[in-house]
Amino acid sequence: MLLAGARPAQSAENTPPGQTPPTASMPIVARVHWSGMKQLSGGTNAASLLTIWNLPESRRLEQQTLDKLSLAPWPLLHRNLDTNAAALLRPLLDDLVAGESYLEIRQVANQPAELALAIRLDDQRAALWQTNLAAVLESLTSLQPVPAPQGSYGWSLKKHHSPNVIELTRIGAWTIVGAAEDFNGLIAELRLRTHRALPPWNVRNPGDWLEADLDPARLAAVFSLSARTAGEVPSLAGAGEGAHRAVEGGGDENKSSGRGEVGSKDIFTLNRLHLSATGDVTNVLLNGTVDFPEPLALELKPWNIPTNLIDEHLSGFTAIRGFQPWLASSPFWTNLQIGPPPDQICFWAMPGLNMLSYFATPLPEASNTVSRLTDLVLRKQYRWFPTNGLSKFEKSAAFNGLEWKGVPYMYPFVLYTNINRQSFIFGGAFQPIPPALPLSLQSLQAVLNRTNAVYYDWEITGPRTEQWLYMGQFARLVCNKDQLPFSAPATLWLKDIAPRLGASLTVITQTGPNQLSFTRKSTIGFTGIELNLLADWLESPQFPIGLHTFLAPPPQ
Repeated sequence: MLLAGARPAQSAENTPPGQTPPTASMPIVARVHWSGMKQLSGGTNAASLLTIWNLPESRRLEQQTLDKLSLAPWPLLHRNLDTNAAALLRPLLDDLVAGESYLEIRQVANQPAELALAIRLDDQRAALWQTNLAAVLESLTSLQPVPAPQGSYGWSLKKHHSPNVIELTRIGAWTIVGAAEDFNGLIAELRLRTHRALPPWNVRNPGDWLEADLDPARLAAVFSLSARTAGEVPSLAGAGEGAHRAVEGGGDENKSSGRGEVGSKDIFTLNRLHLSATGDVTNVLLNGTVDFPEPLALELKPWNIPTNLIDEHLSGFTAIRGFQPWLASSPFWTNLQIGPPPDQICFWAMPGLNMLSYFATPLPEASNTVSRLTDLVLRKQYRWFPTNGLSKFEKSAAFNGLEWKGVPYMYPFVLYTNINRQSFIFGGAFQPIPPALPLSLQSLQAVLNRTNAVYYDWEITGPRTEQWLYMGQFARLVCNKDQLPFSAPATLWLKDIAPRLGASLTVITQTGPNQLSFTRKSTIGFTGIELNLLADWLESPQFPIGLHTFLAPPPQ
């Protein structure tokens, strides 16, 4: 919600006929088109996704999530909860899931942003939006929206803080909600396109279910929920400067982030993110590009995979390379003081027991690094693992490294090993099992031979979802964090969908000095670890903020 105080403002209704609003030349902060579940249900390309979407546990989780979202605006804006107004907001969220919608935000640096959300509704649902959203805004602002002039549709709410105009109108079959300073050129542009018999917006591929084009740094600034006075709300004004400094790599934004940098730039600051999603009946297909503010300086050395450690029978395999320059300049790594960082790493998991997950990374100084890491963990673990009375790491008497003693559900370890005269750091969640049949790289050559491949991930998502849930609950236990409740809708959902999830393949390549491109083919668009993070987020006691793991009260 984009809200605040009161002052007069110009409506988008006043755009001169035939005149193109200046909004068209403003930089795009976000543009998102969602086809809606109704359209997906009417086609055949989403058959597998819809089977999972329509499961009782999926429905239960959806209802809980939308119920939480309907209550969220009041605590987010430091208002007393108004359950009556939240009940009016709730059916509008159902429309956002089911119906086709389009969101666009534009902004010139140091100027207020303009926002427009268009959703396709029939007359009955449009009338519901007109009345219910007005009541919600009145509850949040203590200001009453003013009906549009006679002969026009909707209402406007005018206030002191930016954006000082929030309005609702209707153009053809589209209900439009906008926020801007004085005048919303985006709404005027949508009206002009409709008058010219053009679609409200342009999409790259009409068959895509979802298309998003985002400037993440500016978007985060526009919707900043930092501390504010009780009479203020997320401001669309002046956000551009802070975002611009973040994109340029300067200012306090980077200093306080605690994230790794390449040179003076934060590698996690993105200039642009484009994502599209569609389907092929049995899978969700994701494609996208990520643009960074400066060259990535990735060093894509030949893959070095310890096949003699890895069994051919896998439930998942991941390989990443080229991150050494970033890791070397990352405060996270340098503060460890354990030696030079590695350049690549691979992870794998085996079917069967839920703890059979491992990793290995080649490193010339692996022996020294493991020794330093061992000393570090032995010094710090009493702070890291508050339940160390139950379990802890100990220095192994059998090898150079760490092994777990205590709680028997898993046996994490880290050790140094030498394979084919190459040094590796080898670790995992369970005691290493010699492979019955060492991994052959023949099945991976199509990707590993690509000189620009940065990331490769293949998994059978069902077993991996169960493995990550098991390991996540174990990690919460030993770190004295509250476990995801076993009866929580998100937990039951993970268990219900896991047997229905097939293979997932994700590939990330470097397609330009400043650009990474990615593709994914999977059952519902997420991998096992992502589904567990999603569940952790959806069960957050302060949803949509934070994760359950960190915000739920610790166990007694």
